[in-house]
Amino acid sequence: MSDRNARFDVAAIYFPSWHVDPRNEKLHGKGWTEWELVEKARPLYEGHRQPRVPAWGRFDEASVEYAERQIDLAADYGITVFHVDWYWYEGGPYLNRPLDEALLRASNNHRMKFGIMWANHDWKHIFPMPRSKEKAMIFPSEYDDKAMEGLVDEWIEKYLSHPRIWTIEGKPVVSIFDLNDMVGKIGIEGAKRLLDRFDERMSRAGLPGLHWNVMGFYHEAEDRLEELGIASATNYQTIWDEKYGANIGDPENVFDPRAPKRQNFADSLPRAEAHWEKMAGKLRIPYYPILTQGWDSSPRGEPFAGAGAIMEGYPWYPVVENNTPENFERAARLARDFALRQPYAHKIVYVNAWNEWTEGSYLLPDTEYGHAYLEAIKRVFGAPATVGSATKGGAASDA
Repeated sequence: MSDRNARFDVAAIYFPSWHVDPRNEKLHGKGWTEWELVEKARPLYEGHRQPRVPAWGRFDEASVEYAERQIDLAADYGITVFHVDWYWYEGGPYLNRPLDEALLRASNNHRMKFGIMWANHDWKHIFPMPRSKEKAMIFPSEYDDKAMEGLVDEWIEKYLSHPRIWTIEGKPVVSIFDLNDMVGKIGIEGAKRLLDRFDERMSRAGLPGLHWNVMGFYHEAEDRLEELGIASATNYQTIWDEKYGANIGDPENVFDPRAPKRQNFADSLPRAEAHWEKMAGKLRIPYYPILTQGWDSSPRGEPFAGAGAIMEGYPWYPVVENNTPENFERAARLARDFALRQPYAHKIVYVNAWNEWTEGSYLLPDTEYGHAYLEAIKRVFGAPATVGSATKGGAASDA
């Protein structure tokens, strides 16, 4: 049977690098934002779609005006959550102004929920990354007690009791981007103590514990997720080619020296669906699918010459082509139908991404396709969805 009452949380990853940040000014010069890379991008081969031109042009996302404009646009087309990338380096937040000063202060923020995607990876020089990869490290990830006390205090003070925080079963959702990094630096036992300490700190503040989600890299701890207190899993993107490896979280997937310069979005769809099914079958916690709009991270790397040049890892991944609005809508229907088939009550589909312009993955309108990707989201998720397969539950997130 189908569930005609099923509603979805459609959670779009929001990358906050489109405003002036004091640390970025020290690193890259006065007034620098990542719009510089968007505007300077050039085609690497004939037919390469660069530069991407935002329909709104360059704008300051840390302004309340543009926060309100983004919220209205997203909500009008069926996005229910901005899952905001959140960074903490050298004992303090980074790229936090859009959330703190704009999105949470917007007069219309009742139309949107806000989640935290803790981007706990090393911050490297990719603006653009030199071919030599020299001096790549800028801010290393950190997990020492003092830093983590400051981080959780920041969360509690600013976000976790906010009326628009995204929750599942009453618990604020926090995604961990790179659990492998955490486990690699402090071990499984250290990671468990850290996550438990976060929940204890929440309890002392009179708040419910966190709904810990893993998003990016966690394959090295895949069989220990429940032990660590992880409540759900997804992936960061599911555009991939089978030659990259059997596990989408395996870093060898994207470092294969045979990788083509180009990859067909349409070919990725059955592989993405197969990956979702595989993960749902092997994990003992809910697995939520992620819908990837596209991929082209070439603006973050110095250009290379020749159609046969070897990819050398991020940001020189294959450029995904044929991610037309029509094919994106096909992918959205696959993600929706997969979610409906799962036995968990909360029907959630993540989307990569709302505004990752320099990774070629965005829903915001550009000058070529306009609102076409958002219109696809609205057609698929804007009304109660049905599929001809069994499902249980049907409640959306309870925030």
